[in-house]
Formats: sequence, C-alpha cells, structure tokens
Amino acid sequence: MSLAGRQSLALAVAIAGGVLGFLASLGFFFVPLLPPWALWLAHPLVVVAGLVAGRSAVERGREADRARWEVADEPLATAAEREHAHKEAERERRIAGTVFLAAPVFLGYWGLYQFGAGGPGSWALPVSGLLGFLAGYGIESRRGGPERRH
Repeated sequence: MSLAGRQSLALAVAIAGGVLGFLASLGFFFVPLLPPWALWLAHPLVVVAGLVAGRSAVERGREADRARWEVADEPLATAAEREHAHKEAERERRIAGTVFLAAPVFLGYWGLYQFGAGGPGSWALPVSGLLGFLAGYGIESRRGGPERRH
C-alpha cells in the first residue's frame, strides 16, 4: 500500500475511532462490550498500530521532502515556486504526522469504552497508542539517513 493510501486509511481509522469512542462514552455501543481478558490482546495491537503509524509518518515526511527538493533544486524555478514547495512540504508533514498520530490514539480511545469505562487497564489504551507512535517515529527517524537541510 502506498504512503498516501496508508494516510487515508489512518484518517478513516482516526475518524471512526473518535466517533465510535464518543458515541460509546454516551452509552451507544455498536459493538458489544469486550471481556476483560481481551484487554491483554488490545494493548499489543494498539501499540503495534502506533509503531506502524509512527514509521509511516516519518516515511511520508521523507516523501514530502523529496518532492520539496525536486522543485527547490530546479535551476529555472522562481523564488516564489521554491518558497511554495517548502511551505507545501511542511504542510504535508504536519498533516501526515497529525493523521498518523490520531489513528492509534483514537483507536485506543474507542477501546477504552469497549471494555467498560474504568475497566482494569482500559484507561491506558490511548496511552499505548501514543507510546507506540513515539517509539515507531523515533526508531524510523534514527534509522534513516540525515535529512537535507539548506
């Protein structure tokens, strides 16, 4: 799946998780409450979703940077075109980071209510998504080569 496709999927997961979590917080459950033992499966799944999202955010940022430098290195590009390329790349990086962060966190938010609000350890599901994202982001950031900064 392409990075743009992963970003679209992450956006759909974030929206669905946020809406389903909000509705569940109001008492409207579209999925039956899950048994407490399933929480031991939910935490690793949310962490893995966060890891994948963090890595994808870095990869998408690198993709935006490649597009930025293609325009900026063009000898016939005007100053306005170069400035636009830099601004567009930064906008794409911010959007990708936000979308990829929101997906595991809102997935965990929904899970918080699927185990019954206040269930043992269910409050930590959104935190698991956040920690997974930070770990994936950090690992992928260190793994890649240095970014071009001019």
